[in-house]
Amino acid sequence: MKIKQILLFLGVLLLTAGSLFAQSQEKELVVYSTIFAEYADKMKAEFEKLNPGVKVYIVNPGGTEAMIKKLEAEKANPQADVMHSGDTANYEYAKQEGLLQSCVPNVPNFTPYIDIGGKRLPLSDKDNYYHVFNLMFTGIMYNKDLVKEKNLPLPKDFKDLANPAYKGLVMSSNPLKSSTAVTNIMATYQIYGDKVWQVWDQVNKNIPYYNNSSSAIYTLCEKGEFAFTIGLSRPAFVSRQNGNPVDFIFPADGAMVADNAMGVVKGARHPELAKKFIEFILSDQMQKFGSQYLYIPVKKGVIPADSPASLEYVSSQLKTILLPDRSLEEKARGEIQSKFGEYIRLK
Repeated sequence: MKIKQILLFLGVLLLTAGSLFAQSQEKELVVYSTIFAEYADKMKAEFEKLNPGVKVYIVNPGGTEAMIKKLEAEKANPQADVMHSGDTANYEYAKQEGLLQSCVPNVPNFTPYIDIGGKRLPLSDKDNYYHVFNLMFTGIMYNKDLVKEKNLPLPKDFKDLANPAYKGLVMSSNPLKSSTAVTNIMATYQIYGDKVWQVWDQVNKNIPYYNNSSSAIYTLCEKGEFAFTIGLSRPAFVSRQNGNPVDFIFPADGAMVADNAMGVVKGARHPELAKKFIEFILSDQMQKFGSQYLYIPVKKGVIPADSPASLEYVSSQLKTILLPDRSLEEKARGEIQSKFGEYIRLK
């Protein structure tokens, strides 16, 4: 009996030693990410600095859909350890397709949800397959100088953009080309339900054309060629920080969350480093870094509360938030393509 116990103890000891040895051999990390290059370079350099001897490889497959397709193609032999950036609707799909594995980060002041805009906004999947690391919201950017020059009232809700006084002064990206535009349309789809196209029919009258470039719509507004742009909070905050006469309105009837999430790839070759990386991105250090690019942190207290990109400030401005709904987007896709195809043809 004692011999069996000794053998069992030795077996457990060997397994533990083997596990520790395997962890010590995790000297590289492969991250699939669609975040912009400057952010990617910073997170690579800082993680390597905190983990001497570790080499991080950041691979941008060319968009969130391309990233998911790459992970699906490699499912039997995963090449990545971490899936990084892209909204939670895409991560929910990745979870359902078995592309992610559970990971519970241990990070000070990070909670699975936050209360904002009258709702409880989840930051972690209920099974911990993915976690949100920064936030943006849909809304309306406006040029303060042009609004003042033309003595225009400011819109409070999205439907206010149908005001005839705004004719020719509203800009939007093309939803047949831009995911940003689709996100904004889905916000209105949730708000107005079966009346959504009645609202858009009126707003469309004030939009002279739909721009194929998601970035150009903000430039046109900051230059004063348009009074209003239907877009996202981050580019508007960046433009304002750069000294342009612009500001951003969170519509009272609802602002859609446009978040960035991340998760550990199922079958990751370096699971311990992958978990460390998730915790690193949620750390105060990287939350503060992201806020330099006007991403909204998911934790309070990492930047001054009066900063326009702080969670505290945004919480004070938001009245109603809307959560992405991938199934609703799939249902609405045909309607969006048909309706905006018609709008564009008739311009």
